[in-house]
Amino acid sequence: GETARQIGILVHACLQDLRCDERSAARVYAQREAYRAWFTARGVPLEQLDTAVARVTEALLAVLEDEKGRWILAEYPAHDARELALSANLGGRVTNIVLDRTFVHQGERWVIDYKTSHHGGGQLESFLQSELERYDDQLRRYARIAARLGPEPVRVGLYFPLMRAFREWRG
Repeated sequence: GETARQIGILVHACLQDLRCDERSAARVYAQREAYRAWFTARGVPLEQLDTAVARVTEALLAVLEDEKGRWILAEYPAHDARELALSANLGGRVTNIVLDRTFVHQGERWVIDYKTSHHGGGQLESFLQSELERYDDQLRRYARIAARLGPEPVRVGLYFPLMRAFREWRG
């Protein structure tokens, strides 16, 4: 629904600026009233505000606590970008994308797409596989466009902060 969409937007915005250091978690907690104001300004119903704020806080803290999340947020000296907007001609059409996270690490360009999906049921592996399939076209576009950024091989992955899960796409 719309509240879930707004949660995803805010988590993406926060991840653009989130850095991993000893005060990161405290900064996340300190921003909870700002998250509430952000949701209120976007019309999130009053009865959903607490859940929305909790979900954003949970997602950001999960990234900070997760080894893979910290690896994704680390600062890399080469080609490090967050929310990188790109346009390219693919098949005679201009395609616009925004890469949530990209960097070059150990000679490989990584493109990470954040997904704020929440999966409460069982069969987590099946769910994560279905998400890779669901976003296959999008990830394929990202890989094709990211390959134009440099000579490095491109690797693409989905990162699910709320589940502390990462899956590499192997298109």
